[in-house]
Parts: sequence; structure tokens; C-alpha cells
Amino acid sequence: METRKNIFYNIILALSQVLFPLITFPYLARTLGPEHIGVINFAESFSRYFIAVAAFGIPIYGVREIAKVQNNLVLRSQLLCEIFLINFIASILLSCFYIWMIFSIDKLVLEKNVFIFSLIYFVLNVFYLEWFFTGMSQFKYVATRFFIIRLFLVFIVFTFIKTSLDYKYYFQMQVALGVLVAFLNFYYLKKYNIVDLKSVKNINLKKHIRPLFILFLTLFSISIYLNLDTVFLGFLSNNETVGYYSSALKLNKLVISILAAISAALFPTLVSLYQKGEIQEFKQLVTDCIYIILSLSLPAVVLIIGCAREIIFILFGENFERSILPLQISSPIILFVSLSTVFGFQILSALSKDRSIFISTLIGMSVSLILSYPLIINFKENGEAIVILITEFTVCLSFIIYSNKFYPLFHYKKFFFQQLISVIPYILIIIIFKNIVDNLFIRFISITSISVLWFSAFHFVILKESLFRTQLLKTIVDKTQISS
Repeated sequence: METRKNIFYNIILALSQVLFPLITFPYLARTLGPEHIGVINFAESFSRYFIAVAAFGIPIYGVREIAKVQNNLVLRSQLLCEIFLINFIASILLSCFYIWMIFSIDKLVLEKNVFIFSLIYFVLNVFYLEWFFTGMSQFKYVATRFFIIRLFLVFIVFTFIKTSLDYKYYFQMQVALGVLVAFLNFYYLKKYNIVDLKSVKNINLKKHIRPLFILFLTLFSISIYLNLDTVFLGFLSNNETVGYYSSALKLNKLVISILAAISAALFPTLVSLYQKGEIQEFKQLVTDCIYIILSLSLPAVVLIIGCAREIIFILFGENFERSILPLQISSPIILFVSLSTVFGFQILSALSKDRSIFISTLIGMSVSLILSYPLIINFKENGEAIVILITEFTVCLSFIIYSNKFYPLFHYKKFFFQQLISVIPYILIIIIFKNIVDNLFIRFISITSISVLWFSAFHFVILKESLFRTQLLKTIVDKTQISS
């Protein structure tokens, strides 16, 4: 029951992460234009790269270690202080390098004010403590906090950004909200006695360095192809090209965030089950997760490829027509990244197979670095979309190969074939409505609505062994028993 609640709150969080950008980003894109949107996304990717390096493997290590001691107040308080200090020290050291780059690199000097606030945004991320709240399974708080912060952001965006020159205010808003997040976190920790700082004695940072270092190399490799794609594009091309590419990728990442929410909610439970030796329950939970990921990601990829023009024009306007092809090319990463999350950062991480994770991400980083320069120079935003597609496929394949040693995948053949068959009607729906409906908006709404009906029919009526159907019936039974 607790696991289902965690998944529910994490899905609410993911939906909020999709809903709010769908409100603000189209407005920003239309108001600021491709060039200034490119500046914002360039600066954001730049700061996120530093955030990934300063995290030093903590997003994985912190969640895993906190999950192990979540029921011990003294141990979790000690662990929180030690990991927080490592992250804080790394951030302060890196901020010195960040400052040097802002005042030394011509492309950054041109937008100095934007990058100074992106630096402050980078430092404030230390106080977000996502790894701690995830390890503690505090998904209700994380979802509520995010909703409040994003509500503020929507209000501020529509209040202060009126012309294309107002792009400079974006990171100032992010900094203000970062301060608010830090305040809410410490207030929550104190009010509910989640940690007891008075019990913390003999701070020992050294014991964390070795396991963190391997995970750091892993996350650093990931950051090369996950965050530096936009940075590479910014240096090798121009801000307008970054605007087209980042707008397309942002849409795919919104869908990925929903699917990732399911995996993130399950991770503390997976670690706990494995630590207790409950291997059968561990395998069943992984099976359920893979089922959900495939059931949702395959239709999403087909619909985005088929409706890319409608999506781009409705959200961003015709000025962003060059975003259509990058969106179509990169859409399969929805499937690849979601599966990578399960096989890499659920199975392998729960089993503490950090070396296997590192090798897989190192392969991905190498592929990205080799392909980026020639493809960006020749094909600009479309070239970078091809790079991210090939990179994510390579990483996903590597994760699956390593996971297969501990979690054989042969029994998924039937299920995978069923899901591929279920995709055919989505393709037919897209073809039919593109030929009979002229209005862009009505066409998109029609395709989406009929697709939802087909998804419901397939998983709740046609497919008798559907996990969605089983969980729905289980929920109804539980509610009935509670009522009686």
C-alpha cells in the first residue's frame, strides 16, 4: 500500500513537472523567440552540468544509503550531514571555476548577467536535498513542495516577462525560488523531527569518497551526453539553433519525467527488499515496472513522431518549425531512457553494481563525444538529435546486457510482442485523422482522445493479464473492504 502511495505522489509530481512547463514554456518561446530561449537553455544546461559534477554521485549514492537507514534517526542524521558537506564543499570549489569561465569565455561574457545568476542557481541546488527526501520516501512532501514552487514560477513568469528583452529575468526568478526551496526544506526537517543534528558526532567524510567516486564518474559520463549536448550546440552553432533543439528535447524530457517518476518511487523499496533478501518480491516489482514503462513509452513515441508538427505549432508557433524534425528524431529516447532507468538505476544500482553502470555510461559518453562535432557542424539541431538518439540507445543496450546476468529477460518476449502489436492502431489513428481533419488543433485533440480510448480498451478489456487491470481491480477491492 505504501509503495502505491509513493508511486501516486511521484506521478503527481511528474504530471506537475509536465503541466507547469506546458503553461510557461510556450509563453516564453512565443514572447522571447528562438534566440533568447536558446540563451536561457544554454545557461541552464551549463549550470546543470556543474550541478552534476558537484553532486559527486550523490543522487544515486545518497538515495541508496538513506534508504538503508531510513528507520534509524541517529544514522540517517549522521549520513545527511556528511553527504551534505561533501556536496557543499564540491559546489564551493567548482563555483570558483564557474566564475573564471564567466569572465574569460567570450560567449559567456556576452550574457554575463544571465550566467552570474545561473551560478547562484547552481550553488543553491546543494540545499534542494532531493536525494535525502527520496531515500526517506517523502514523496508527498516533494510533490507538494514542487507544486507550490512551480505555482510561484508561473505567476512570476506571466507578471515580469513581457518582451523578448525580459529573458534576463528568468534566472533571477530561479534564484528566488531556490532560496524558497531551501527555506521549506529546513523548516520541514525541523518541524517533523526527520533529523536530529544534536546526535551527529564524529563527522567522517572519508568513508564516502571511494563509493562516491565511482558513481561520480558514472554521473559525470552521463552529464557529458545529457547536459553538454546543448552546451556543444551553443559553442559550435548559435543561440537560435540551441532554441530549436532544446525546445524539441524539452518536450521529450517531459514525457520521460513521468515515466521516471514510477522508477524513482520504487527505488527505495527495491533497495530495502534486496537488503532483506526478499528476492522474489524484488523481481516482481521490477517486472511490474518494466511492464508499465513499455506500455506507456511505445505509444508515446509513436504519437510524438506522428503529431510532431501539431505539437510544435500548437505550443510554440510556426517560428519553431525547425524543431519538428529534432523532436521526431529524438522521440525514441523516451523508450531508451525509461528502460535505462529501470535496468541501470534500479536493478544494477540496487544490486550495488556501480562498475557496470559506470562502464555503460562511459560507452555512452564516448559515443556522444565522437559523434557530436561532425554531426553538429553538418546538420546543426538535427545532428545533435541524432547524437542523443544513438547515445541513449547504446547506454540502454549496455544496461540491458549487464542486467541480464542477474535478471534474465527471456520471459519478456511475449509481452514485448503484445505491446508492439498494440502500437499498430495508434499509427492507423494518426494516418486517418491527418487525412480527414484540416484544423491543426482539432486534429491533435482527436488523435489524442481516440488514442486514449484505444489504450484503455487494450489494457482494461482486451489484454486479460494486464497489470493496469489487475491493479484497478485490487484498488476497488481495497476500497470496498475499507468501506465495509
